Amino acid sequence: MFIRERMKLLPFLLLTACYADAGDAPPVTPPAAFNPSLSLAPLVAAVEPAVVNVYTTQRQAIPQIYQYAYGLPSERIQQGQGSGFVISADGYILTNNHVVSGATTVKVKFDSGDEYAAEVVGLDQGSDVALLKIDAKKALPWLRLGSSEAARVGDWVVAVGNPLGLGHTVTAGIISAKGREVPELEALEEFIQTDASINPGNSGGPLIGLDGTVIGMNTAIVSGANSVGFSIPSDHLAFVLPQLREKGTVARGWLGVGTAALNSRGLKEFKVETGVMVTQVSDGSPAAVFGLVPGDVILSIAGKPMSEPADLYRAVASKWPGDEVTVKYLHAGTTKESKLKLGTRPSK
Repeated sequence: MFIRERMKLLPFLLLTACYADAGDAPPVTPPAAFNPSLSLAPLVAAVEPAVVNVYTTQRQAIPQIYQYAYGLPSERIQQGQGSGFVISADGYILTNNHVVSGATTVKVKFDSGDEYAAEVVGLDQGSDVALLKIDAKKALPWLRLGSSEAARVGDWVVAVGNPLGLGHTVTAGIISAKGREVPELEALEEFIQTDASINPGNSGGPLIGLDGTVIGMNTAIVSGANSVGFSIPSDHLAFVLPQLREKGTVARGWLGVGTAALNSRGLKEFKVETGVMVTQVSDGSPAAVFGLVPGDVILSIAGKPMSEPADLYRAVASKWPGDEVTVKYLHAGTTKESKLKLGTRPSK
């Protein structure tokens, strides 16, 4: 069972939780003499001031039938908690969409005790990322997004967050795996897996490398498992961030097909090693204009082999609307290859 919900202040607990122009203020970094083999304390001391606890309230109307029959009030106020981290000196903060989505008010608290009301600038349900903005009237310590592509399995990482309401808790571990697919999370991206302890309330907090840069955003855990947590890669954060800041949402490429993986019989029949079969084509979609029909087999998109529907989903969603991608496919037994112009993925 995967848990990815904001932590609520109720009798039960669930998991919550840019390169921005930072002016002259540089990002926080560990001291030059930092030696991780001796202690992680210098790294923690450097990055912790840029990590925030996120507190939310949400007003929920109660239907009149329950008011009249059971004497309930007209509305219920629900409180939640999560984590976040500052990505620019002027107050932009990243957290998870599920931490703040639907919130009436959002507040952040720094390790110093400073608290600020936060504005939700952008939300992306597809990748579970949200961008907040506070007006601190001063330059803030901030964290730079590192390269999740360059990060290696086995690298040491530190997670900082607000688990179970215990603000600014620090745990350490390694990157256990990369490119982890978690179908239960219905996410557009593949995850970094880590054994750094993550608990309810850590969502939205940073997974930090030894150089002080953010490698991922802590997002989910496996309920009942020991030390199995998942983080959104920093490269994906960098991909969605400009649109969140400029438009408040994220537009993604769209093909407009339903697909299914080929089983061993299908692979043998079509004489291919990988491929996904087109099962349906949306009317007026880029796929329909391109000429794809049910029964075609998509072999690759932009040079990436397609083995599962998720491969196609992510390959297309990682592109912008209007991008042209090369599609290699089988049609009526003939291998074809041509460029296709992507459309805009419809909202859920």
